Amino acid sequence: MKEELNYIGNKIITDSMTLAEQVENFEKDEYVLSLANSSLSREEVLAWRAQMFIFMGEALIEDYESVKNRVIAWTKEVGEKAIESDVPLNETIALMGAYRNILWQTFDKELQENRFAAITVLDVNKLVNPLLDEVIFQFSQLYIRYNNRKYQKAQDKLTELSVPVVPVAERVAVLPVVGEVDEDRAQLIMEMSLQKSSHYQLEYLLIDISGVPKIDARVAHNLLQVVQSLELVGVQTILTGLRPEIARSVVAMGVNFSKVKTRANLKQSLSEIGIGGL
Repeated sequence: MKEELNYIGNKIITDSMTLAEQVENFEKDEYVLSLANSSLSREEVLAWRAQMFIFMGEALIEDYESVKNRVIAWTKEVGEKAIESDVPLNETIALMGAYRNILWQTFDKELQENRFAAITVLDVNKLVNPLLDEVIFQFSQLYIRYNNRKYQKAQDKLTELSVPVVPVAERVAVLPVVGEVDEDRAQLIMEMSLQKSSHYQLEYLLIDISGVPKIDARVAHNLLQVVQSLELVGVQTILTGLRPEIARSVVAMGVNFSKVKTRANLKQSLSEIGIGGL
């Protein structure tokens, strides 16, 4: 049985490049197109696939755990390169089944002639299948982490866009607030205001709320907290765009804005702090 495993393993290793070329027969049109549009050459992809067959062969003739550890390290390296080259990893994972098919097709003649003991076939499957499953698992983890990072970057971008602190002069920035302001967004405004004020070393932050359709007691209180928080770190805040109807509403709600500097519009606020013509 050991001799049969050695024979199968060595033949897989010897024919690894030929076997790698056969994987192309299992590629879907979309995958072929994605590879063509990637920065990877056919030679690189074939080399990766040949290495996978070499690992499969080595698993039959060497210490399995040692081969498995090499496979894990290799899969992470190859997977990162595939991601960087915009190769869809889900399609790559789907191709893994082809390796099993190609392996047994290689020994089709021997199998038909019953040259291998049944226990040998079972042992090959017991060693090769977990190895391929490990590759699929590692690729899946890479794909998940990549999508999570991509999603987080998109979320961070949306966060920046929803609370855009825009420098307009040295130590002066404008924060235009557009749309509804709920409790979560008010918290975000506070966090981003403090963060950007520190980053830009601001002296003045002009918060323009002309694009906020409605301000209730909770929103007014949250805005007041933002102003007070910025004041604690030495940033002078001016609320602009406070429309008359909103001003009356704030007064009616009993929110004390007496210590908050407010101006009708941005132009008036900029002129007051010595920035004209903007």
